[in-house]
Amino acid sequence: MKRLCSVLAMLALAATLSAQEAAPKSSAPTNALPITAMTDGAIPVESDRNLFANGGLEASAGGGSGPRGFSNFIGFLGNPLQNIDPRAITEIYPIFGSAWTSEAGPLPHSNFQLYGAGLTVALSDRFAAGLNQGGFADVHLSKKDFDQLSRLFPDPRFRDVEMGGNRSGWLNLGGFFQYTLIADVENQLLFTAGLRWEAPCGSHEIFQGHGPAHLAPYITYGKECGHFHVLGTVGYEFPAGPGSDTTNLFYANVHLDRQCFGWFYPLVEVNWTYHVTSVSPDQVVRRGFFDFDNFEGSGNIVVLAVGANAVLVRDKLELGGVYSTSLATQRDFNLNGLLVRVTLKF
Repeated sequence: MKRLCSVLAMLALAATLSAQEAAPKSSAPTNALPITAMTDGAIPVESDRNLFANGGLEASAGGGSGPRGFSNFIGFLGNPLQNIDPRAITEIYPIFGSAWTSEAGPLPHSNFQLYGAGLTVALSDRFAAGLNQGGFADVHLSKKDFDQLSRLFPDPRFRDVEMGGNRSGWLNLGGFFQYTLIADVENQLLFTAGLRWEAPCGSHEIFQGHGPAHLAPYITYGKECGHFHVLGTVGYEFPAGPGSDTTNLFYANVHLDRQCFGWFYPLVEVNWTYHVTSVSPDQVVRRGFFDFDNFEGSGNIVVLAVGANAVLVRDKLELGGVYSTSLATQRDFNLNGLLVRVTLKF
């Protein structure tokens, strides 16, 4: 019996060795990426085209959704309320913002800071939804100017909360839904249509939580030209019902960046807002004159933002910042601000 077991074991071993010798040696795929393509951080367009079938977008290999053929884009950086990335990607982006303003009519000198985070979820290869408005804000007004403001406007929103006119609270909550109509990987062209919304649920202490909800349909365009990327968005915001604080405005914003060293993007943005109806300075910090939600004056104003974005890990981690200043405003209103953003993509 022992001899029979030994013979069977030897036959099994011989069959295994024979099968290994007969198997052909594996060879590297003919379309393997060169080493330089893996070291410079960029994804070649030719390799990206293989990820798409019949012009459609496929989910990434890691299980996330969204177009993978536009990895060299970085999206907008300034004014996160109006400027939304045209790609359907899943990301979370903590934001810190600080702004300071000049005196304009009854509006005193002030400075304020925001702590918040945005979220975008790719629900499909082309459809995305997210939250891009909200957070916690600290507002600082000198007591002398604040007392004058309270006398001029007995509105309960201007009730003093702390000595010195310091206020803090939550901003209104807002988000968006959008669909990528065109995603041309070969020509690196994007065209997206969406709808923004805002719910007046913020704190009265920082002039939020008044008026009706607002809606804003918009379109966004993106194009790569060599190492340059151009983004543009146009939208129209209007109230969804009656209320004390309503606004009807057009906005048009443009973004230009250049990819350097494969990971560093100097950028410039111009944000323009125009009210359909005239804006009275008596509205002070209401929606019609100054908007705490996006650190932009919203009374017919042009704002320039200059900064840079660093792609620390491609399609995973980015860090950027912009400095904003007003170029043209209503009634010589001056605004300066700083925004820092960390982007985590999934």
